[in-house]
Amino acid sequence: MAAELRGALIGCGFFAVNQMHAWRDIAGASIVAICDRDSERLRIVGDQFGITRRYTDAAALFAAERLDFVDIATTAPSHRPLVEMAARHRVPAICQKPFAPTLADAKAMAKACSDAGVPLMVHENFRWQSPIQAVHAVLDSGDIGTPFFGRISFRSAYD
Repeated sequence: MAAELRGALIGCGFFAVNQMHAWRDIAGASIVAICDRDSERLRIVGDQFGITRRYTDAAALFAAERLDFVDIATTAPSHRPLVEMAARHRVPAICQKPFAPTLADAKAMAKACSDAGVPLMVHENFRWQSPIQAVHAVLDSGDIGTPFFGRISFRSAYD
């Protein structure tokens, strides 16, 4: 059996609990370290999920840990420096949306990971969820003709 993948979560804010629950449910991968500049958020998430390796500085995280991936769940302006840091350490990165504040930032992150030979992935699963797929199928079928206007409000009860 292959060794379990070791990951870190950077960002213990709004999405962290959902991310940690999801990682806990994935066989073959685990979050072994967490990082956030806010030590109280770091403590809350670390205590809730039993993560003892905690960092308030991403550079210290990358220097100290042997990681197979990093999950970046921070604000968009911080994505580029964190993704580029992951690339410099040859660590594949999963980045929360919105991916980048500018196209130039997005291209720089993609280039950094490509040059380092590591994957870069973006959290975006809405297009694969059942309601979105159903809308896509109806549009593709032509049953409603060619839409000229649409407004969608999408909320999820998933927690």
